[in-house]
Amino acid sequence: MHVDYWHDDEGVDVKGNNLPDEIWVEFKNVNGNKGWLFGEATTIAFDMPELAGFVVVDRKDLADYCKENVDFSATVPRKDAYKKVYRRHGRQDMITKLCLEDLQTLDSYRVMGYCQTYTHPAEYYICSISNEDIL
Repeated sequence: MHVDYWHDDEGVDVKGNNLPDEIWVEFKNVNGNKGWLFGEATTIAFDMPELAGFVVVDRKDLADYCKENVDFSATVPRKDAYKKVYRRHGRQDMITKLCLEDLQTLDSYRVMGYCQTYTHPAEYYICSISNEDIL
């Protein structure tokens, strides 16, 4: 199963293209196999530019939350997918939409800010990034 990188003994799966009101969680992938929620990663990091960082949660905490709070009784159209199962046309996936407020209820919820420094590739000194550089 997919892991983007390892941090010590923890596998981290990074999810991009998230909005505070639209965080997609995958139970089954497009081929109908186990989705990333049941993968090898121990930690899920949602890139959240609005928070200038990553929302980080324990994968098992998120899985438990979904088991308790998502309605699996039927599939619904995309517009109704909040805490309900949605399947994209022509695919075998099963996904649901959550929002940032849902993730904030998890004990493992934390925000890891973007790195504000980097090492110069040729000179090897530490460079800083200010908010003016980002904007």
